[in-house]
Amino acid sequence: MADLQHFDVAIIGGGPAGQAAAVALSGHGLSIAVIDEQPRPGGQILRQPPARFAVQAWLEGRSYAPLKQLLARFQALSGITWLGEHSVIGVQQGSVMAMGPEGVTTISARHILIAAGCQDLAVPVSGWTLPGVYAAGGIQAFLKGQQLLVGSRVLLAGTHPLQLLIAAQIVAAGGTVAAVMFAQPRSAMIGALTKHPLAALRRAPDLLATAGALRTLARAGTPVLFGAKIEALTGNDRVSGAITNQGQVACDAVGLCYGFVPQSAVPRMAGAQMKPAGPAGGWACVHDEWMRTSVPGIAAAGEAVGVAGAAAAAAGGSLAGIAIALDLGLIDADAADRAARQPRRALLQHRAFAALLDAAADPTDHFPKPAGDTIICRCEDVDHATLTGQVSAGGSANAIKLATRCGMGACQGRNCEPSLLRMIAETGPGSDPGFTARFPARQVSIADLLPPE
Repeated sequence: MADLQHFDVAIIGGGPAGQAAAVALSGHGLSIAVIDEQPRPGGQILRQPPARFAVQAWLEGRSYAPLKQLLARFQALSGITWLGEHSVIGVQQGSVMAMGPEGVTTISARHILIAAGCQDLAVPVSGWTLPGVYAAGGIQAFLKGQQLLVGSRVLLAGTHPLQLLIAAQIVAAGGTVAAVMFAQPRSAMIGALTKHPLAALRRAPDLLATAGALRTLARAGTPVLFGAKIEALTGNDRVSGAITNQGQVACDAVGLCYGFVPQSAVPRMAGAQMKPAGPAGGWACVHDEWMRTSVPGIAAAGEAVGVAGAAAAAAGGSLAGIAIALDLGLIDADAADRAARQPRRALLQHRAFAALLDAAADPTDHFPKPAGDTIICRCEDVDHATLTGQVSAGGSANAIKLATRCGMGACQGRNCEPSLLRMIAETGPGSDPGFTARFPARQVSIADLLPPE
């Protein structure tokens, strides 16, 4: 175990929220550590290629420009200790444990900001364990970081509009998209826009980007289908096709895109109050108007407080940074209020657009129906039939975890918990708090936790 490191502020996450918080805290002479699993800052939205690589036309779209400007400001800051390639494995009030290239490091801090991101909602369907089946965000990560294609004929399926943008990026990189399949009818997506007209108007550039993606796909001859639901994925050594309610589709890669859930393991482990995150499932961190959580000295921003996109994450990060400066006595209440006006207003607007997306992409009635032998917990090979029996017997998530090992594997339930909670919710009223978050949040060897000899 590495030596203890001391900082004024520890920021968990180097995406837009963490960057914006660091920028807001700059100029106050604070020692700030920014901890991230990636070697370079940017988060998943600005997934930078390795420093020794040169990627032509890296994220040149108009929507990425403000985020790249924020990244440049962050990288120009002094007094920042960048702890890349470090996975946070434990958090409690005043300290963070992270696993890095040289082992486990314990970081003490007067204030901690959890600026974690989100992950694709894992959606089980028969055949989803075949090689070549990805979360759509995984496909996009290859494209963003190094412009790599995961297959020669990619099928995108789900309910979230992001799959249109990913499909257009695949086409721009020289790939072929077999189809983009939305499980919901077109009317459901149009209805969401008409119910949130002001939010749609304020984010017109995003809607125009979606329209641009549709034009790109039309030129490429890519079918965009509505009411098209995945029933099973087929193949032997690799996925080779999909069975849908509208026929069979040949492909050698599949991206499932039913929405996103917050990375909630760290705030849950810290004891922060949580709430259901949205129609896709998952848990979001409860916070006050200054992004403070229920645990003193710990704030939260970014997708950890609810999936609302990079712009909302940056606004929440700025707000959290201002609040930390206020709590440390570096600025007075009047100065904090003045500085908070713009990010607070922006956060409200971006969350309104996120609510529109939630309505348009709501997967609640459109999940595939797994067969009994469909694996739900991939880490521990627990299938749907096994979980169905436990749920029918009235088991809670934690009880089912003990009985079946569902959620005990390497991912600590990040992938299987939403599916299990949906199954529990279908059996009757009431809500289940989900798995109890336990240390460590990521895999770590016992040897790395032992004190040095």
